Amino acid sequence: MTDGFGALLNLEKYTAGQILLFGVGCFGWVIFYADVVRNIVRRKFLEIPAASVMTNIAWEFVWGFVFAPDMGLLFVWGYRLWFFLDLFIVYGLFMYGDKQVLNPILKRYLRPAAVFGILFWVAAIYFFVAQGYDTPLGLVSGYILNVILAVLYILLFLRHPSGGEFSYPVAWSKGLGTALASVFCFIVHSDKAFLLALCVICFILDSAYVALLTWRRGHPKAFEEGVAAAPLAAS
Repeated sequence: MTDGFGALLNLEKYTAGQILLFGVGCFGWVIFYADVVRNIVRRKFLEIPAASVMTNIAWEFVWGFVFAPDMGLLFVWGYRLWFFLDLFIVYGLFMYGDKQVLNPILKRYLRPAAVFGILFWVAAIYFFVAQGYDTPLGLVSGYILNVILAVLYILLFLRHPSGGEFSYPVAWSKGLGTALASVFCFIVHSDKAFLLALCVICFILDSAYVALLTWRRGHPKAFEEGVAAAPLAAS
């Protein structure tokens, strides 16, 4: 158990400014999850890539209930809030996730594959943390999964060029939340080059996704024609 764990906020290790910066970034992800849940209810469509639903819920379970962030109890329960919001997204995965899958065989076995995927990632993240590869806030594992999410988000969006299922607030809340957390990483973990590289990659990918959404809004016909002509459309 780390110093300051029992306190609401760990001001022994982090400054008030660092806690505020990271906390606002985390809150951006709360907005992101809440908007995704709302869109599942309204549109009957899972906006998060199916594979990343599995990795996200696994990370939140491991860091919310097995290990604990060392920034204080407020963040322990903040990570758990992510987990409980993500339960609704997992529900969306089981109900509507097959709309993301083109291959009929994969579509048929999506639900058992999702169960296996969640269990696999729980084990993988647990051992990654237990063997000392992560930071006390889970940033290395979190950013690895975030890069995967950012790539898959772009690919999923390009598979649905009409764009009607994808939300601007979702893109912005995720992008800004991650960007603020990345600034925190550059301040607190300036010696961790791998983590900082992941931060930069996430920023580039999140910016590219927002740019794609913006292009789609401003030029819907040209965007759909461009995607239809690209090799990805046939894959």
